[in-house]
Amino acid sequence: MSEITSEKLSRQCIETGVLSTQDSENALSEAGGIEATLEQFISVLTRNDLVTNWQLDRLTKGHRDGYFYGKYKVLYLVGAGTFARVYRCVNTESGRVRAVKVLRHRYSDDMEATEQFMREARMVMPLRHPNIIPVHEVDSYKGRYYMVMDFIEGQNLRDFVKLRKHMELGETIKLIRGICNGLQYAYNEGITHRDLKLSNVLITSKGQAKLADFGLATIVSTDENKKKQEGSNPRSIDYAGLERATQVPRNDIRSDIFFVGCMFYQLLAGRPPLVETRDRIQRLNIGRYRDIPPIGKYVTGLPHSVINLVNKAIAFDPDKRYPNYEMLMSDLEKIDQADGVLLQRRVVKTNEDGEEEQQTDPVKRGMIQQEGEGKTVLLIDSRQKMQELLRAQLGKRGYRVLIVSNAERGIQRLQEAAAEFDCAIFCTGELGQAGLDAFNTLREDYRTESLPAVIIVEKDQTTLASRAKLSALHGLLQMPIKVRQLREALVKLINRKETLEAAE
Repeated sequence: MSEITSEKLSRQCIETGVLSTQDSENALSEAGGIEATLEQFISVLTRNDLVTNWQLDRLTKGHRDGYFYGKYKVLYLVGAGTFARVYRCVNTESGRVRAVKVLRHRYSDDMEATEQFMREARMVMPLRHPNIIPVHEVDSYKGRYYMVMDFIEGQNLRDFVKLRKHMELGETIKLIRGICNGLQYAYNEGITHRDLKLSNVLITSKGQAKLADFGLATIVSTDENKKKQEGSNPRSIDYAGLERATQVPRNDIRSDIFFVGCMFYQLLAGRPPLVETRDRIQRLNIGRYRDIPPIGKYVTGLPHSVINLVNKAIAFDPDKRYPNYEMLMSDLEKIDQADGVLLQRRVVKTNEDGEEEQQTDPVKRGMIQQEGEGKTVLLIDSRQKMQELLRAQLGKRGYRVLIVSNAERGIQRLQEAAAEFDCAIFCTGELGQAGLDAFNTLREDYRTESLPAVIIVEKDQTTLASRAKLSALHGLLQMPIKVRQLREALVKLINRKETLEAAE
């Protein structure tokens, strides 16, 4: 970063199209003109939300392209795999935020792969269902192929399970029912999924399941050299192994149903039914699909109707599986009082002799596995390092952390949707008085007065600390602090609010 000046960064913002000439020049002027340090200019850019951290990282490294795909301006990278990258983008014409999935560059010269990508994506464009992420556009830009989808404010089911380990029966049934509804609708339109797995199910902030990546599992390079370099395609090998082992044709609906059953199993048991491995031979082994341990080995308390449903969905013999989603969902509807079922998990470990030993996990339904589970926090701070640190550390404890770099925009976000958040964190390190004013506004506004919040001030900001308006729900921490102290403050403030609400 030391090799680039504020003036050079300003030119790059303009040349790449990340900022208009007017916006870039105004920001440079606010920072102190061409004599401003790089740090001063960056502080203005981030404080005013003119560039994102992702854009800034590329700009300071000298990258000249990759900021746009057609009329979509890239804000952040939100996901990456061997097949494609997904970006959070904004439509420069409408201002709508979208998710843009871009085929990786190594496929761009593979005509058969790119044509298949376009064909498969266009095939699913007509699908419109509450449990399916809609595809709005499919196009190419400067040789890069992409599709445009709704951006879902949430996380995929795989990441959700990493935090939660397992789910309870009632919430699992709700998710599986939504997944089946989406799959049934698509099947009625003549489309099977072909790549059902936890990472292809997104969970919205309201807990609704939405399916992604219909029909894209079989897009692989046709170039033989690339095939040798990349090895087997991890996106379709599980389906290929199941179909070869069970001798069913491609696109048999019962294969999708098998993997629905696998997701149901994993959400309840906390571990996948299929042995996880990257070895191609082992993944294609018939025993991997045939010799699945009974779900009762890992979780007790499940009604027999649930055990029977899971067993039928993942039956090795296709003729013993559910033949359609109607019958599967009918059995789901028959499960009574799912929310009241108490489950216990069994931890199965392998000893030194290679033998499995079981240990009962006493955690039951209703107990929070992580302190931040189900909690959403808004962080108001303009410093990239602090943003990354708190997002990572709080995320490990189950918190969903949203970030705003500008204090005024942060308080506006809270005033507009306070109910979406469980707590707010204000950091005055760079925001200074603006951060304090935003924090104090919470108590003065009826829309936010009951929202827990903590303000973190620097060691040399004692004047700011003395002017902070504190209460039972609004606390203060002064640097230096450890993340553990912040976590303890969040738990205390959120619990106080819940106690006050229960007493009302």
